[in-house]
Amino acid sequence: MVFLKQNILIIEDETETLELMVEIFQSKFSNVFSATNGYEAIEIFKNNKIDAILCDINIPKLNGLETIIKIREMDYTVPIIIISARSDTDTLFKASNCNVQGYILKPMKFEDIQYILQKVFQHQNNEYLNKDITLNSSITLDIDNCELKFEESVVKLTMKELEFMKLLIKKRGSVVPYSVIERVVWCDDVMSSTSLRTLVKNIRKKLVQDIIENVPKIGYRINI
Repeated sequence: MVFLKQNILIIEDETETLELMVEIFQSKFSNVFSATNGYEAIEIFKNNKIDAILCDINIPKLNGLETIIKIREMDYTVPIIIISARSDTDTLFKASNCNVQGYILKPMKFEDIQYILQKVFQHQNNEYLNKDITLNSSITLDIDNCELKFEESVVKLTMKELEFMKLLIKKRGSVVPYSVIERVVWCDDVMSSTSLRTLVKNIRKKLVQDIIENVPKIGYRINI
C-alpha cells in the first residue's frame, strides 16, 4: 500500500528511531516530514499539506499529547497514530480523548507498519467495518480484537490474516485478484505464492469450515 500523492509527518526526538522511521515510510508516501519537538511539528503542519501523522509522546518543548491537541484545533480529521513506550492507564486515557486513530508501543514491529498504513487508508477512505461481522450461523469475525468467535471458543488471528479476511469480506461476491491482496495485505512488499498459500491454509484451519475459495490464476473469494 503506497500513498504516492500524500505526505506524512513523523514527530520523534530520538535520532536513530526517527531516521529509521523516515527510511521506512519514504517508500510509502510522496514526502516524509520530520520534527523533533512539538513546536517544530506544529509549524510544519501549518505550512505544509500533511495527510497523516505519527507522533511520540515524550518529545521536548511541547509533549506529544499537547501537540496533538494543538493540531486538532487546526484539523480534526487528519489521521494521527501515537508511537510511544508509555502504556500506563493515564496516558492511554488521555490519548483516547485526542481523537487518535491508533496507539503503538515501542519498539515498532513489521506488523505495526502494516497496521499504520491500513489505519491511514481506512480513515481517509471512510472504509470502516463493523466491530463484529457474522460469517455464518456459528462464526463471527471480531475486528477490534482480531479474533474469530465460535459458539464456545475464540481463535486469535494475525494482522495479515485479519486484513486478508477484511479484504475478502469487503469484496464479497467478487474474486479479489492476487495483485490487490499483495497491495493491501502485504502493503506492497513482495508476496510469494508460497506465503499466500500458507496464510490461507492457516486461516482455513482456524475457520474449520472452508468458506475461502481459490480461483486459479486469478485470486480468492469468500463464500458467505
